[in-house]
Amino acid sequence: MARPKAFDTSAALLQAMELFWEQGYAATSVDQLVAAMGISRQSLYDTYGDKHALFLAALDAYCAMLEDAMLAPLKQPGAGLQALHDTAVGVVDFLIRYPKRRACLMANTTLELAPHDAAVAAKVRRHLANMEAAFRLVLDHARARGEIAAGADPDALARYLVGMIHGVMVLAKSGADRDTLLGIVATAAGMLQPAIPVSVPAVQT
Repeated sequence: MARPKAFDTSAALLQAMELFWEQGYAATSVDQLVAAMGISRQSLYDTYGDKHALFLAALDAYCAMLEDAMLAPLKQPGAGLQALHDTAVGVVDFLIRYPKRRACLMANTTLELAPHDAAVAAKVRRHLANMEAAFRLVLDHARARGEIAAGADPDALARYLVGMIHGVMVLAKSGADRDTLLGIVATAAGMLQPAIPVSVPAVQT
């Protein structure tokens, strides 16, 4: 019978996720990981595997967290363009929350590892597909209710919005301020349907 772990594996994984998110994969050493996670090297290897396996687990945890916060509201019955806009504003506020800009772990990983790491690339593709599907669902609702033109292509618009969100993530990491990022979101909303007014929530202080 396996002995129970002497540490909280979920909490330790979140600490690893935070470190990978802040520093990137290549710049993060195993010594830094075990220090941040509060475990020994042997516990890391026994529980998660090697550094690469730990990173893949951290990506899964991050995707679950992000998709629950960002995509779940878009899957609610009746979600339309306002819900889509509110989600984009929420992403902006999430990105500028940290004093040291991080962008999105998935966006960072796409640039750093996806071109030459098949396992990472597969996770990136799945995450992007989930995002696109959630956007498409909202756009289908919006088209059915007349919020966007009947001839609009939800597939093409969903892909466009995925690209827009990832562009915002990269710009946020470069230091773009909230007004600049919200301007991009507003432009994207206007391209979907300029006649539909959308409200911009005030930043939380």
